[in-house]
Amino acid sequence: MKRKKTKTTVLYAAVAVILIGVLAFAGYQALKIYIPQSNESRDFALIKEEAGIEDISAQTIIDGSKSPKSDSSSEDNAAMKKLAKKNSDFVGWLSIEDTEIDYPVMKSSESDPEYYLHRDFDKNYSYSGTLFIGEGCDADSDIFVIYGHNMNSGSMFGSLDSYKSGSFALEHKDIVFRTPDETRVYRVFAAFQTKLVPEESDEFAYYRSVGKLSEEEYNKALENIRNMSEIAMNDVPKYPDQIMFLSTCYYHTDEGRFVTAAYRIV
Repeated sequence: MKRKKTKTTVLYAAVAVILIGVLAFAGYQALKIYIPQSNESRDFALIKEEAGIEDISAQTIIDGSKSPKSDSSSEDNAAMKKLAKKNSDFVGWLSIEDTEIDYPVMKSSESDPEYYLHRDFDKNYSYSGTLFIGEGCDADSDIFVIYGHNMNSGSMFGSLDSYKSGSFALEHKDIVFRTPDETRVYRVFAAFQTKLVPEESDEFAYYRSVGKLSEEEYNKALENIRNMSEIAMNDVPKYPDQIMFLSTCYYHTDEGRFVTAAYRIV
């Protein structure tokens, strides 16, 4: 009986050691992921502070655009030009009020469109990368796409799928995009789950419906976007309103993506 009890005690001790080891390893892996993400978020905040970028609501910009005497964007433009001087790939600053989305947006060469996938503003390696405009388009295209990682810390585009909720979309319908030349506002009108599709497929590929488009191409893309949308918004674009896609990885299927679509109103 005593020997049996000793064996049971040893077994429990072994199981406890294994569990402690598993928990320690899981904790190490979590820190390995979250510490770099936290540091990279801090670096973006520092870039914003050093450039002198002030928070501004979309409504303030909208109201200012109605006043010919308003010069509310001049300080913004100066801050953006300062960042563009520091890195010529910088094209603007994207922010959505009351979310973590508050980052610079880059555009690299067409020969290496995903350059910033794992690089920071200063072109150093970065796990989180930097938001960037994709292949075949730029910030002045009829339709363009901004890509960002779906970080499990919620940084970058980690909260983008919140737009699945109609109530969230209504409360965060306006997106501010400040460039060195102007301050823009885009209004969300759709959000959808999709995936990368083969070149030969007839399925709608939002990332190919970018650049300079004819009215027919624009309207066809718009029809697909609205049909795929998981939310119904009252405001919708019409040609030639500029459309912006915000895109991130999504895990509902292989090569899944989640996309929020917005059109320019200011």
